[in-house]
Amino acid sequence: MFPNGGIGNKYAKKLVTPELKEQAYKQYCAHLAKGKSKRSWRFKHPDVSLRWETMEKYAKESPEEFDPEHIKDAISDGYAHWEQIVEDSAEGINQKANTASLQMKMRNKFGWDKNDHKEEEDSTLEVRESQQNILNQIQNYQSNPSFPVA
Repeated sequence: MFPNGGIGNKYAKKLVTPELKEQAYKQYCAHLAKGKSKRSWRFKHPDVSLRWETMEKYAKESPEEFDPEHIKDAISDGYAHWEQIVEDSAEGINQKANTASLQMKMRNKFGWDKNDHKEEEDSTLEVRESQQNILNQIQNYQSNPSFPVA
């Protein structure tokens, strides 16, 4: 049996009002700002079903309605969120951090294990090595609290 007496799909209408567009875009950017993957986002609304692919399509096709700078800012905030967690752990502020989980998260977030980069700038490689060194220091500190943090 079809909902609504077989008359169409209410989920196919997507974002038909300015209010829905704004609400969906704000939810999407807030999700990214938490450092979460775009792939885990969906618009939570009782009348509309929407995932990240559609949201990015809207943003690409209508930059006047969906300012791409907001997405860039949200992604930056998401990176800063996770970098702060690692920094707090490295400085001993968060001594309960699970370094194995942090390593996995940071590897996935920053693509440390990806070898498909054609060319990496030296500065990018330096940053990745520094981040890995920080994670190693956290792990050493947690297994030996008297270990000096540099």
